[in-house]
Amino acid sequence: MAPPSRRVAFSAKAKKKQLQNKREVNRERESQGDGDFLERRKKNYVAQHLLTNDGPAAASSSTEAINLQPGRGRNVNRYNLKFHVETKEEIEARKELARQAIIPEPETGLELGTDFCFVPGLEFPQRPKWDYTLTQQMLDMKENKYFREYIDGIEKTFPLAELSYFELNLETWRQLWRVLEMADILLVVIDARFPCLLFPPSLYHYVSQQLKRDVILVFNKIDLVPASVLAAWKNYFQTQFPLLRVVFFTSLPSYNLRGGERKSGLKAQRRKGTMKMAAEGALKLLEVCEDLCGMQVDLSDWRSKILEEMASKGDDEELEIGEVIQQAKKPDVGYHQQERFQSGMLTIGCVGQPNVGKSSLINALMGKKVVSVSRTPGHTKHFQTIFLTPNVKLCDCPGLVFPSKLPRTLQVLVGSYPIAHLREPYTAVGYIGKYLNLPDLLKIEHPSGEKSNEGVEWSAYDICEGWAMKRGFMTKKAARPDVARAANHLLRLSLEGRISLYLRPPNYKAEESKWQSHPDVVEITNIQALGKNEDDGWLKAAAEADETESDENEDESGDESEDASEEDEQVPASTNKFALLEDDD
Repeated sequence: MAPPSRRVAFSAKAKKKQLQNKREVNRERESQGDGDFLERRKKNYVAQHLLTNDGPAAASSSTEAINLQPGRGRNVNRYNLKFHVETKEEIEARKELARQAIIPEPETGLELGTDFCFVPGLEFPQRPKWDYTLTQQMLDMKENKYFREYIDGIEKTFPLAELSYFELNLETWRQLWRVLEMADILLVVIDARFPCLLFPPSLYHYVSQQLKRDVILVFNKIDLVPASVLAAWKNYFQTQFPLLRVVFFTSLPSYNLRGGERKSGLKAQRRKGTMKMAAEGALKLLEVCEDLCGMQVDLSDWRSKILEEMASKGDDEELEIGEVIQQAKKPDVGYHQQERFQSGMLTIGCVGQPNVGKSSLINALMGKKVVSVSRTPGHTKHFQTIFLTPNVKLCDCPGLVFPSKLPRTLQVLVGSYPIAHLREPYTAVGYIGKYLNLPDLLKIEHPSGEKSNEGVEWSAYDICEGWAMKRGFMTKKAARPDVARAANHLLRLSLEGRISLYLRPPNYKAEESKWQSHPDVVEITNIQALGKNEDDGWLKAAAEADETESDENEDESGDESEDASEEDEQVPASTNKFALLEDDD
């Protein structure tokens, strides 16, 4: 066998000669009437890589891609989130609004339903009909044409200013189509703080009526919401959507944390501990799946794993929960809807919008980290298949932002848009300030120098400036308060649950006493695993336990690593049961 040939050296002189030849070729093309070849090639690249991956016609020129990665080739940024870009005039108008005094609103303003943002005509894109007589190229052309017409129809029906940011990348929607075709049971995962903003009714109707599949609504992060509010939400969704099953879940029960014990008074930020299965939520999900599967799938292995984990809660030894099994390779038959419970196998699809904790939920079901997670929306690029037991398969779909009329400030708070990419973060802080007394909660002084906050008007910009002064966020050149960095930091605190803001179902305030004594409260508290002292309040979690810090957590204005050196104060809960937890370093 001949030894491998060595690579030929490529000198700087050879590189210079190569560039000269390229420029000469471009000059010849331009002289022959071929136009500005380089400029046209640049436009083609932008159309292909920054708009959609299927050509410039699938989106308008006012589209931006999130989290672009450097590199060559079409597949580098194939699954990136893509949204419409706000105009400069819209940004300036919102900045002016952020400088106006905040007018407090009652908590009833947080009582919203699904009709608040999901309206008729804003259904999600559904895969066009196809059959095996179509070639791959014909199928791609058909889907591209459908998606182009779908986007054009929405833009003609609704003004862009009224629409939320929503996914414009066809490749990402194809991942959803694949998961829907594979799934026997569909889990729609939502953040328990904003249920009505994250559950698209069009998805429920499509799966339950056209695909004839069962839908389970999973309330994740329930440790950030009172049990009585969750009980009211369960009744609301089961009334609005009769075929819907509801399950409560948290990836951060107290036994998955260090210092998770209940204490009266001040609450400290919870730190992640040894990863274990969230057995209480997993058991509820198993019971619903057993009811839906009947005798068609044997789920005894799954039940035995959960019971073993619950029996070993007090042990220090780690129990191996779940396993990743390599699936035997099968011929590629393309996209298709499989036979339900084929060969005694249960396939559970897991879908939802970005940052609701789909991947963290799978890790908590497995009892160990099997899929990577991040606070950055769009971290999961491609659907992932994990085997919980030999006959229970989980499919994790990338987060998808469904089209809606949700205000963009609220969309930032629910985590569907990366905070680091915001061009104007102040109005989102102002929305929080309408329902929470942020100056008292943050213990900040007015930038004007007023010592007392009583009778002082605060704008969203004032709150951000006051927080920048307290935390020492200063610009490098002029040493002025870095207001943008402070706004981003406050939004991250809200996203992580350390500033607690959550929605209620319609008419919750009028029936609050009814829901506080509802039988479901005891069950929900058990899943939260918060302990016996429920009257002392609930612990605020600092995001998902195994989420990794990402580049999204760094502001353009500088590194936040200096925050760790500052001694943070703990802020007590306010009278309306909202609380902020600063870093406990």
